[in-house]
Amino acid sequence: MTQRDQGDARGDIDAHLKRAFQQLTEEALPDRFTDLLAKLKAGEGAESASSGAGDEVPDREAAHAGKVGRG
Repeated sequence: MTQRDQGDARGDIDAHLKRAFQQLTEEALPDRFTDLLAKLKAGEGAESASSGAGDEVPDREAAHAGKVGRG
């Protein structure tokens, strides 16, 4: 294969990849994502996420401490 053929092949691959990714960017987001984005913009998601995050950390730490103590 010559350098020109390799260049042409790379150009074809580039064109196909660009076309594939362009199609992905044109697809609509699922309703659940648009709903989530709307909630986050309204501030509802931030409140519930911050209140739930504190509860999970001690549980993970306790579980990890239990595993470490046994091993």
